[in-house]
Amino acid sequence: MFDIRIDSFLAVYRNKSYTKAAEELCLTQPAITQHIKALESQYGCKLYEYSNRRLRLTKEGEIFYKYTEYLKANEKLMEQKLREVNKKSKTLKFAATLTIGEFTIAPILDKFIETFSEYNITMYVLNTKEVLEKIKSGDIAFALVEGLFNKDEYESKLYKTVKLILTAPTNHPLLNKSTVTIEDLKSETIIVREKGSGTREVIERGLFNKNYTLNTFKNIIEIGNVNIIKELVKKGMGISFMYEDAAREEIDKGELGEIKISEFSIEREFNFIYLKNNIEYEEIDRFFSFFK
Repeated sequence: MFDIRIDSFLAVYRNKSYTKAAEELCLTQPAITQHIKALESQYGCKLYEYSNRRLRLTKEGEIFYKYTEYLKANEKLMEQKLREVNKKSKTLKFAATLTIGEFTIAPILDKFIETFSEYNITMYVLNTKEVLEKIKSGDIAFALVEGLFNKDEYESKLYKTVKLILTAPTNHPLLNKSTVTIEDLKSETIIVREKGSGTREVIERGLFNKNYTLNTFKNIIEIGNVNIIKELVKKGMGISFMYEDAAREEIDKGELGEIKISEFSIEREFNFIYLKNNIEYEEIDRFFSFFK
C-alpha cells in the first residue's frame, strides 16, 4: 500500500473533515492532522485551508489531489496485475454508458469475449457520472462513453461520431410536415433520461445553444432506461431525443418515426477513455483496436 499519509489526505478530501477522516480510517484525529502536516512539510506548501469555516483544498492541494488520485487508482490496477502474474486467466473490468452498452457494442460483445478469451470479463452499463467515478477509483480499466467529460482528466480516443435524432410515434402529425422548428415542439411532451445521463446533458447543451431549455416543452417525463423510453414513444406518450444507434432498428421496422428539425442538429462523440498514466497502456490499446 502507498504512504498512509496519502490515504489520510484523500480521506480528508472525501469527508471535508479531519474528524470524519479519522473515523473512516480508524485513526485518531491528531494522527490525521500529523499526516497532513508531514505532507505539507515535505512538499513545502499548504494543502488544506479553512474558508468561512469550511475546509477546502488550496491551489497546491488541488494539484496534489489530482496526482494522488491517479496514484491510488493505478495502485488498485497494479495490485490486480500482481495477483494474476502466475494465473492462467486474467481479470478485465470495463464499462459503457447506456446507449453504447445496450445498442452500439451489444452486437459485437460475443466477438469481443471470444477474442479476449484469456480474460474473466465484467462489463458495467452505467450513466456517464457513474462510469467516470469507476475510472477514477481504478475499478475499471477503460470505458466507452457518450456523455461529456473533462478531457484533461482522462486519456481518450475517438470511437465514433453519432447523431442525436428526435423520435416520435409513427402517427405523429409533425412527421408529415416539410419544415419543423423547435417552436413547433412547444406543445409536446418530451421524454428524457435522468439527470447524470450523458445523453440528457448533450441534449440540454444543444437546446441551450439555440436559447431553449427542456422547459420549452409542455411536459417533461424522466425515464432511466432507453428501451422503456422507446416503448412510451411508440404508444404516443411523448417524443424523445436519442442516439441514432438506439433507434435505428425501430425506425427501419416502421415502429418509430424521426422528426427532422430545421437548423437544429446534435452530433456527439462516443469516446474510449481510460486513466491517465495507466500502467497497462499496451493492453488498453489492444482493446481499443478491437472496438475501433
